Formats: sequence, structure tokens, C-alpha cells
Amino acid sequence: MQQSTTVIEIRPFRGGWQCFEGPGVQPYWTGTTAKEDAIGYAKARAKFGRGEIRVFEESGIVDQVMSFGETETGLLDEQ
Repeated sequence: MQQSTTVIEIRPFRGGWQCFEGPGVQPYWTGTTAKEDAIGYAKARAKFGRGEIRVFEESGIVDQVMSFGETETGLLDEQ
């Protein structure tokens, strides 16, 4: 049985960073480490699935993509 692919998006939002997993699941961070905190949250949520984390710039362009899969550590590679 094949598992569905998850896409988690991290975007700038109102002076901070928002992690969008799906409707109703959109935690938001502010402060100097907001972006890193959002990425850390996404990595923790991605541990047991497969898909990718997309980090966007202010302009809406994808800045970074991190793929994850069914491995012991969760993350397959980071770009």
C-alpha cells in the first residue's frame, strides 16, 4: 500500500513565518529565529511520512526544498 505525499509550505507571514500543513493547521512564529523554528517544526512533523518541505521567499519564489521519506531519520536530503 502506497502512502500519500505530504507537502508542507513555510512562508513569510505578517512579520513572521507560517508553516502550512493543511486547512486549519497553520502554526505561526515571530522573532529572530522564526524561520528556523518553522523549519524545525516542519521537519518534526515530516518524520513519519514522505513528501517535501518547501520554504518560500517574500516574493513567493521557492527558496529551498527538503525531501523526506520513510527512513529512520525522516529526511532524505536537503538542498
